[in-house]
This record gives sequence, structure tokens and C-alpha cells, in this order.
Amino acid sequence: MIKRIYFLFILLVSQVGMTWVPPESFDSAYIEVEEAILSATIKGHFKTATDSLQNKLVDQIINDYQNKVNDDFNIPKYFESSVRFWFSIYTQYNSDQIVIHDSEELGLTYNVIDFGELESHSKIHRFAKAKLRSHLSNEYIKRIKNILTSLSKKNLSKLTREEDQILKAIKNAQVKIPKKKYQKEFFKKLADNIRTQTGQRDKIFAGVVRSKPYLPFIEKQLKNFKLPKEMISIAFLESSFNIKAKSKVAASGIWQFMPFIGNLFMPKINKYSDYRQNPIISTLASFHLMKENKLILKRWDLAVPAYNSGPKHLKRAIKKLSKKKKEKDIGLDYILENYSHEHIGFASKNFFSEFLALTRVLAYKDLIYPLKGIADDTSFTDPANIGVYVTKCKVNARRYLKLLSKNSPKIDELNYHFKIKNHIYPRGTLVVSDRKLNKKKYYKISDKEFKKRFPKNYYTFIRRQKCNR
Repeated sequence: MIKRIYFLFILLVSQVGMTWVPPESFDSAYIEVEEAILSATIKGHFKTATDSLQNKLVDQIINDYQNKVNDDFNIPKYFESSVRFWFSIYTQYNSDQIVIHDSEELGLTYNVIDFGELESHSKIHRFAKAKLRSHLSNEYIKRIKNILTSLSKKNLSKLTREEDQILKAIKNAQVKIPKKKYQKEFFKKLADNIRTQTGQRDKIFAGVVRSKPYLPFIEKQLKNFKLPKEMISIAFLESSFNIKAKSKVAASGIWQFMPFIGNLFMPKINKYSDYRQNPIISTLASFHLMKENKLILKRWDLAVPAYNSGPKHLKRAIKKLSKKKKEKDIGLDYILENYSHEHIGFASKNFFSEFLALTRVLAYKDLIYPLKGIADDTSFTDPANIGVYVTKCKVNARRYLKLLSKNSPKIDELNYHFKIKNHIYPRGTLVVSDRKLNKKKYYKISDKEFKKRFPKNYYTFIRRQKCNR
């Protein structure tokens, strides 16, 4: 295996334009790091990362011992195991740790590979690190699959140490092992279900810090839209509250709007602007989407996953299942247990489980993350009075941002939807400011008006108003 890794690095060196290193002068640090990771994971005993929270506190938070979470988001028994898994991903494991687990029984974790030593190594190129992470993860998965295959053929009372460790992991997860004649199929399925998940504790912590300046506006608008305060969890689920987040499938912004859905709620995306990347305007759009989903599906346990996959397939499931049960009593757990469709399954179940886990994470964030000593962001002049304005006149983005930047250091971030700064934007363009703007040139949208129309229609508020310079 060491030879394979060596040649992998030679290949990477050639691909990234670095000088080829002859065998006699090859940096032994690569081998040392690999050996350290192997010793701690693949060659070592069954291992979990050092817990960031004590088990007792984890239980208390998941059970919402201080009643901080809305009763609409109590955890149904069907989701208990998956919520606990995602809670551990958000609070126990960092992004340099990869959890090897079962994709269906999320409580079944085989091991955690810790790449902390690799990531901290300054002599290894980041592309090489990524390749090595992938290689070692695949090696470990392959090893577990081989062990599970071996278990399907053996007497479970006579096992090697590694086989016994895997079997204990299965039992600790309270996964029922069937009788001997069904064991071959059982272990084969487990082998097929192996999945990896990167830890996100550091990502969520960074998101909590990033979100602080925006919370006064968001919390005010949640009340304005009559939405549960827990709905902010979706921004952390989707992007860890990163306004620059972009996905491989073209979703963008803190709320990860896809282009089609974004165009339904916000001004149309073009080469000059993309309002999905505006943290304030996209927040208002997301609240309209949440309200619509709740109106269509009646229940939050359905409206929340619909944010990710849309309400259509859930609505069809309800219609079919309503022949046996009253529609108002059909929740997501009942649908997942009694309805089969390719668009309703792992993604829907885990989106809601992740959401429920994050409601607890955010409600008890002061107990989970080292927030003491982190000062509030003072870059916003008046965060409680962030406003959305419609321009009555044409506006030069660069000039607008420059005029406000002296007294509003984060004005660029508040107007991140501007893709081309040196452009004259038409009358009716939306801008955001934490400073009061001239009423002659800008129309400030009220809380009542936020709810009345989608952001893409805010321009209609100035139809009868003129530009007064």
C-alpha cells in the first residue's frame, strides 16, 4: 500500500506542476503522515473521535431539557436515531474527520477516520491531501466490506478481533441481527449501505459566528411572517450561513436557492445581478417559500423537507395514504414507513432529521460552542434597522457602495447580489442598507409590504413615484 501511495504522490506532483522528486530524496513526511493515520484508523482498534460534549449533556439537549424548541419540532420516535447521528456530525466531529456509517441505520457507526495530522501538514499540497483522504477512506470502506462479507459466512461465536469489533458496533447501534439462514443477506446489505460523512462542527460554529450580525433582522422578520424561530436552521443546514456558498448543482446563497425557484420569488437572475446571494433579500424570499409550503402541506414536518425537494411528491403521497388514514394525521414518518417513491426517501428523511438536530444545536449553541469571548460584529452601523430599498432612479453600483462604505463597512456583503459593480442598474433595482437612505431616490419597504409581495415584485411599490434628484 505504501508503494501505491508513493506513486499516487508522484502522479499528483506532475499534475500540479511541482518538480519531480526522485525516490532517494522523496520527503518521508508523506509516509509518516500516512502511517500515523493508518495506525490510528485502519490498523488500529475501533475508535471514535474525542467527544466534544458529555453524553449526559447530549441527551439533555436532544430532549430539549430547557424547553427552548417549539413543540411542532418534537422528535418522533422514527427519527430519533438519525437526529442523534446528525447532532453528532454538527457538534462532535470537525471537517478533518470522516465518519464511516450505515446509510439506513444512521446509528450504526463503524469508525471515524481523523485526518487532522494530514490537514495540518504544511509540506503536502492541498490536492495531494484530498487525494490521500479519498484513498484512505476507500481503503477503510473496502476493509469493512470484506469483514462484513466474512461475517456472512462465519459462525458468529468464532471471530477475529476485527470481526468482533464490527459485530459489537452493529449490536451497540441496536441493529437486530437475524437468524443464521438470513445472515448472509443481512451482512451483504450492510456492506452495500456503507457511507461516509464529513464532520461539520467547525463549519456550524463558523456559521453561528457569521450569522450574529444578521440575527436582529432575521428574528424580527420571522415574527413578522409568523414563522417559528426554528426555521433559521435551514440556512445552517443548507450553507452553514455562508453568503458565498454555491453548490455543484447551481444552488446559491445562504438559503441555497436553485435558479428556477429563485426566479419565482426574486428578481430574475441575469449577468449583472443574482439576488440569491443577497443575505437579506434571499431571506425574505425563503420565508415566502416556507409559508407557501406550510399552506400546501399543513404540517411543518412536511413543509420543512419540501423546502429541499418541493411539495409535489409529498402531496401525492398524502393523497394516496389518505384512503387509510385522515390527512391531518399523516406525517413524514408515516409517509416514509408506508409510501415508496424515488423522490421520497433518504434525502427527505435526512433533511428533516438534520433540521431537527440543528434546532437543538442553535437553541443550545452557548453550551455547545466556545462562544464566550467572541465579540459581537460591529461592522453593521445599526443591524436592527437593516432596510431593503427600491431605487427610484438609476443607480451606479460602485458609486452606491463607495458612498456608504465609510460608515457601513459591510455594505458590500449586504449587496452581494451585484455581480458587476461598474454597471448602471435600472430604476426598480433592490438595494440593502444599514443606514437610512435619501427618500427622494430610495423607497424603503415596510414590514407589512415584505409580507404582501414576493421580492421580485417589490419594484411595483414605486410605480407612481418619480426620481427626485
